[in-house]
Amino acid sequence: MEYICRHCGADLDQGDVFDFFMKEYGDKKKALENAGHYGWTPTNRVHFKRSLIIQPSEGPQYVICPDCEGIDPLLGDDR
Repeated sequence: MEYICRHCGADLDQGDVFDFFMKEYGDKKKALENAGHYGWTPTNRVHFKRSLIIQPSEGPQYVICPDCEGIDPLLGDDR
């Protein structure tokens, strides 16, 4: 899946969750354990995204692009 803002075209992909933890810890077992907390599996390779979740004091939360502040930059994404 591509993580591109539908408003401004910014790349919102911060990379594969497992790869992030491998760089962080240098230990495959620890990286797999931590990635699993984010729902990552070898067949469901979850990525970190740069999009921001906004929780106003009233009303429902929503997601914006950090570059253009467009709402729901990854429309259809499960957040």
